[in-house]
Amino acid sequence: MATTSEVEVGMAAIAQRLTDNRAVMLKAKQNAAAVSAALSAITTDYAAVISTIQAYGTSDAYEAQMKAKLAKMTTEFTALKGTADAIAAANI
Repeated sequence: MATTSEVEVGMAAIAQRLTDNRAVMLKAKQNAAAVSAALSAITTDYAAVISTIQAYGTSDAYEAQMKAKLAKMTTEFTALKGTADAIAAANI
């Protein structure tokens, strides 16, 4: 069993660990918001590229390959953006 002074020191250590890790999580939340904004900018920053690929057909091998790559990147984008948004919205 801990003494009164050991309890006080332990409680202070617990409080410090909570405070330190809350700060880490708040930074993660800020970083997630920045990630979300950067990802959102893709559709504007690369609008011409995306529009061109979306207009491609599938009979040309290069065009079909680019359409497939864009589809895979869109899936990855959607998952990553969803995760970033969820972290940014977390109540910390």
